[in-house]
Amino acid sequence: MRKLIWSGVVLCGLLGGCASTPEKPEEPAVAQSEPPVANPEFAPGESPKNTTSQEGKAPVQAIAVDANAQPGDPLTIEGFRAFRDVLDVTVRHGGGCREHTYGLAWNGEFQQGTDGTPVAHLVITHDAKQDMCKALVMATPRFDLTSIVERFREKYGKSTGAVDLALPGQPTVRYEF
Repeated sequence: MRKLIWSGVVLCGLLGGCASTPEKPEEPAVAQSEPPVANPEFAPGESPKNTTSQEGKAPVQAIAVDANAQPGDPLTIEGFRAFRDVLDVTVRHGGGCREHTYGLAWNGEFQQGTDGTPVAHLVITHDAKQDMCKALVMATPRFDLTSIVERFREKYGKSTGAVDLALPGQPTVRYEF
């Protein structure tokens, strides 16, 4: 009998507490003077899911031309995209105690893609600087694509074109300029 009474008291307390919780007023809708515009940074069908809050804040680095570039310390490439002569590469790795450095290299040559588009095979380099910490670190280093454009112009004699950018384990991204 005691359990039944206590169960009833607890149930009434819960129901009474929930019923007395004030509801949050709805925020008034803000009138928009202009229709919403799609984010110009993403092409149709491209998802911004691989972006981070730090994207766009990292300095833009030059791409090294090095036929023997090695990846260095381990990392996972979460995704990458090219926009306005800048390549953003979202990476994930362990660390958290030291500042890591990233680089991007390619051998300076284009391979022919299956559809005839030149392909630049890129390697992202990572130096963890002996960071043995175990935190999960996300970063979006940024790289200047003008050296690839200049090499394309030298080789093909065209001022505009397209190059497929390839990073290991990732689908290629078409970069049009």
